[in-house]
Parts: sequence; structure tokens; C-alpha cells
Amino acid sequence: MKKLDISLLLVEDDTVIRNIYKQILGQHISILYLASNGEEGYQSYIDNKPDLIISDIKMPIMNGLDMIKKIREVDKTMRIIIMSAYGESRYFIKAIETGVKGFLVKPIETTHLINIIREQANDILLEKRLEEEEVKRLSAEKERDRGEEILRALLETMAKFFNFGFNDSTVPEVLKLIGSKADVSRAYIFKLHKKNNERVLSQISEWVAGDINEQIDNNQLKEIPIFNDEFKNWSDSMANHQNIMGFAKDFDEPTRTILLEQDIKSILAIPIRVKNNWWGFIGFDDCHTYREWSDAEVNALEMLAYILGGAIFRTEVEDEMTKLNASLEERVWYRTKELEQEIIDRTLSESLLKDSEEKYRHIYENANDGILLFMNNKISLINPKISEIIQLMPKDIIGTNFLSLVKAKFLDKLSSYFESEIENNEIQVQLLNERWIEIRATTISWDLEPAHLLFISDITKRKNAENDLNKLNKNLENRIEQEVKRVNVQQQLLVQKSKLESIGELSAGLAHEINQPLGGISMGLENIIYNITDEGVDSDYLQKKISLLFKDIERIQKIIEHVRLFSRDQEKSIMEVISVNQVVKNALSLISKQLADRYIELIVDIPESQIEVKGNQYRLEQVILNIISNARYAVDEKKKRLKKQDYSKRISIDLTKKHSKAIITICDNGIGIDMEIISKIFDPFFTTKSEEKGTGLGLSISYGIISEMKGVIEVESEKGNYTHMKIVIPVN
Repeated sequence: MKKLDISLLLVEDDTVIRNIYKQILGQHISILYLASNGEEGYQSYIDNKPDLIISDIKMPIMNGLDMIKKIREVDKTMRIIIMSAYGESRYFIKAIETGVKGFLVKPIETTHLINIIREQANDILLEKRLEEEEVKRLSAEKERDRGEEILRALLETMAKFFNFGFNDSTVPEVLKLIGSKADVSRAYIFKLHKKNNERVLSQISEWVAGDINEQIDNNQLKEIPIFNDEFKNWSDSMANHQNIMGFAKDFDEPTRTILLEQDIKSILAIPIRVKNNWWGFIGFDDCHTYREWSDAEVNALEMLAYILGGAIFRTEVEDEMTKLNASLEERVWYRTKELEQEIIDRTLSESLLKDSEEKYRHIYENANDGILLFMNNKISLINPKISEIIQLMPKDIIGTNFLSLVKAKFLDKLSSYFESEIENNEIQVQLLNERWIEIRATTISWDLEPAHLLFISDITKRKNAENDLNKLNKNLENRIEQEVKRVNVQQQLLVQKSKLESIGELSAGLAHEINQPLGGISMGLENIIYNITDEGVDSDYLQKKISLLFKDIERIQKIIEHVRLFSRDQEKSIMEVISVNQVVKNALSLISKQLADRYIELIVDIPESQIEVKGNQYRLEQVILNIISNARYAVDEKKKRLKKQDYSKRISIDLTKKHSKAIITICDNGIGIDMEIISKIFDPFFTTKSEEKGTGLGLSISYGIISEMKGVIEVESEKGNYTHMKIVIPVN
């Protein structure tokens, strides 16, 4: 059996009877409260507000009648049934006076008790349904009234937008009007715009009720990327014409936190569309109640969003028309000035143009460009400028095929042009009369048939100028090529001059290298003569001595050949794989004697393993000699300046291989280089030496040689202390 959907309070001091009633009533009543005396019964009534009370009369602490009197002070309509083991009329009368719904005499039959409770329950449920219906009726009337208020506000909104447009003045007034009529806490508008090529939403206007905090300055509501985590679901829904509606507590994170921070309980957001494009949205918040938005309210507010979209579109159109009108007025003014000047210059008219037909005719006839109408493969209309360009009378032009006036080699190009998308494109062709023209065409409808309107400019002078310019450019290229060759020859001469200067400076070293084997030859010959004269010689002795003499002669030949190859013009020498170890040794063989004669300590560190690069060994040798020569000058100059101070001149040469690079480091403890000029030392003819001691070409030529080998020269120096020159070349 289905239980009665009511709550019942049973007040009975007898424990046994109370438990029996508890079991019986529990089978028929949804909610059952129990109390053992009048005081407990009254407190249970205050706490639970039951629908029906069944109470005994005689009870300890507080009897049933006193309990009923206290309850009546609070609620005069409370349904109460009295039960008692005493059937005296005085109890019955007192119970009636308290307004009870029934009087039961114990012992009570279960069926009778249940029937009385069911009767009361039916009345209670009927009253509840009537109350609910009344609440619904009042709510519906309120919604209807609110909907009517909103509709009246919409009419007023339409009037405002129609009269004054969508602007910073009307929008706040509309939000206030709609917000107050819709009985919301907050009404606002968000607009979609771009920032750094990203689409974002920002709140642009807001109205709030008197007790609500404003959010117009909330940075969380400005420049919200529509694809970020907080807003992606919203943006996807609104872009698809869907509203956002619900309780803030039911939204997913982080949206829920953002809404709750604004004290929002319920929200309704409706997209605003302008020309069927999502423009933004209008939103409404309820910060007091969990509001269920009715269909009438939603429909009315959707109409508001529609009105807003129309007002925005109208305002944009009006703004665009205003700009176009302003631009048109300006353009018309300038063009009128031009036309007036043309009228004055050509004396074709004595007064201003009177109507649009005369104005267009004047433009057509006096245009600087030729105007030609080409349809059905025939020329139908031309202006006077066309006759001037084509050099034919109008009667000889009209009716002919425009292609027949163009040179044959341009026919395919021109035919393709007319068959393609010709709008905003240009083409240049040559006429049979040798004139060059530039064509700008557009497709139009003329007498309900497709046609091409051609604007033709005579560019013959421009073409002739281009041809002349091309000839000048060709001549200029030839002259530049000759000048580059001349500069290369001069550069080679400078390199050769630098080599000869190096050989002159190294003459002492060369003399030493040659004198050493010459001395051996001289002593060997004297020894042979002495032995022939004094004792005589046998063939073995003579063969051995002559062999040694030939080795010294071969050594002299190698030195002379090395100097010859070093000094010759290397302009056409082939780049080949060379040993950097041997190049350094060859260079030192030419200059070590000179350094020793000047009391310069030479420290050399060359590894046993060969380091090979691609280049010209004599040019690389020249670079090393140039840098050592500069180092020698630096230490000699420092010795002069220090005079009697204790100073040892020192030059070191170190060869290493690191990270696929050959590194030659030449260091000296000379005068160093001033930081102000260190960036200029590789410039041609830059030198700090006097004229008789240097030309300033050595380092410039060295830099060029190393660059040809894909390498670099790095410099580190401290004025007065040292200079480190590092040659870095890729290994082979």
C-alpha cells in the first residue's frame, strides 16, 4: 500500500501505546515524529512543522490541551486530532474550543484511526496542491507581467536605437531599462575583437542593480581569448547560435570559479549576431537566487539580442556611408578642380557642367587614356584618344576586330588575356604602327550583352626610355667588369710588391742559408786539393767527398728554387692540399737567422703529426712572414723605447689542431696595438710605421689570402705589453 505523503507528529506518554502506534502509523505515513509529553510535542512542532498532530490529553510535564494552546499562538490553522481514554464531555468541549479536527476515545480501532488520518491527509494534500497551484499562478502572472514589461522595454529600446543609433549613450540606457524590467542583478555586453591577430572578447558596457558590485573594471573580463580553456565551450556554443544558461555552481572549472567570484548564482548569455556573423553577446546575472529562466523571458531577451544586432549593423552601415560620403565629397572636389583646369586649358566649355550626362561626356572625350568598347569581337565605341594612339580615323576603327590592329607575335598573349580573369590586370602589346600600348580591361554588360571596356595608355616613350636604359645598363656592366679586372691586376701587383718587400727584408736570412753550404763546398774543395798535393787521393775518398759537395750544391738549389717560387706571381696558382707544419718551417728558415741577429728569442712549437689544409703554400708562407715581420718590428720598437731597462725580446710560434681547424698562433711581447686602431689594422695602406719602414699592405694582403682559404685572422692585443695573432684555417 502506498504511504500517505504527509508528515505526522504523535504525542503519547504511554511507551507501549506509542510504540504500537509507531508500527501501525509507520506503514501508512511517509514521515512520522514521536513525542512523550506536551513539551516534547511542542518542540517537535517548532523544529519539524508536521502536516498533522495526534496527541493524548493527559500527559506529564505539559498536557495535550496546553500544548495545543501554545501551538495555536503560532499557527491557528494547524490540523490536530485529540485522543483520550476519558470520554467526559468537558474534554470534548475543550478540544473543540482549541479547533481540533477530531476527538478519538481510547482504545481506538486501527481502521477507524487510519480512516480519520486518511481524511485529514486528503484535505492536507488538497490544500498543498491548491497552494502550489496558487504559487504557480502567481509565478506565471509575475513572469507574464515581467515578459510584458520586457516587451514594452524592447519597444522603447527599438525606438532609442532607431532615433539615436547604437552608441556609448544609448547602450547604458538600454541595459538599465532591460535589466530593471527583467529583474536581474547585472546586465552587460561583450564584444568580439582582435588583438595581436588573435580573436578576443571584452566587456564594453554594464548596468548593475544598487546592491551589486560592478565588474566593468575586472581584468578577467577583458581581452579573453575565445579559444582558451575558460571560454572555448562558450565561444563554440555562441558561434553556433546557442545560448549559455544555468546555475554558476553547475559550470565546469575554471568557469565556475570565475562566475562565483562575481557573486553570480544564475546566468543567461545570448549571442549577438551582425549580418549572421557572431559579434559578441549580451548577458544577464542573478546574484540573489538560483533563477530558472522562463521561455517567455528567454524569447524576449533573444529578441533584444536580435534588435542589438540590427542596431549595430545599422550604425556600422551609417558610419561607413558617412566615411564614403566624406571620401566621395573629397574625391569629387579634387576631380572637379582637375576638370575645371582641363576646361580652362582646352577652352572647350565656357561654364560648369550642368548635368551628369554632359559631365560624363566631357570626361569620355577628354580623357588622357584611350577608351574602347570591345564586344562580339568588334570595336563598338571609342573616344578621340583612341584615334590619336592608333593613328586611324574613327570610321576605320569602329567595326574592326581589335586583334587586327596588334602585331602578330602578341595575338596569342592578347587572346589569352581576354579569356582569363582580366580584372585589375594589365598587359603590354605593340600595334602595327610600332606604338606600344598598355591595356587595362574590365568586363561589363552593354545592352544586356557581355563586353570588354578597355583603357589604353600610350607607353611608347616609356618603352623607348626602358630600351635606352637597358643599353646604358649593359654598357655599365661592361665597364664595371673591366674595372674589376683592373682592380684585380692592381691587387695582384700589390701582393707581388709585398712579397718582394719580404724577400728584401729576409735577405740576411737567405744569405746565411746559402753561405752555410757554400762554406762546406769551399772547405771540401780545399781539402781535396790539399790531399792531392800532399799525399794523393784514392778513388773511394774522392767519390765520397764529391758526393758530399753535390749534397751542398743540391741544398743551395732547393733554397734558390724555394725563393724563386715564393717570389713569382701566384695569381694562377692552383689550390692544393699543403702541410702547415712544412709551411711554418719554410718561413722560419728564411727569417730565423735575421731574428737571431737582432737578439730576438724565437720559441717554436710544431707537432710531429702533419696538419693539412687546402691552399697555396707560398701565399700562406707570405702571411706568416708578414706577421712575424710585424712582431719583429714591435719588439725592436719596444726595446728602443725602454732603452736601458731590462727587457728580453721574444716571439713565439705555435701550431695546433682543434675542432677541425688548423690554428697558427704568433705572439710577441712588443709594443702592442692601441684599442682605438685595432679595427683598422687590416685596412689597405693603414700603418703606424714611418714611410721607409712600411706601406700598410702586409696585413691587408694577409687577410685576403686567409679569406681565400676560408679562414680568419683573429687579433688580441694590449698596448705596451703584447700582441697575439691567430690564423684559423679549416683542415682538409
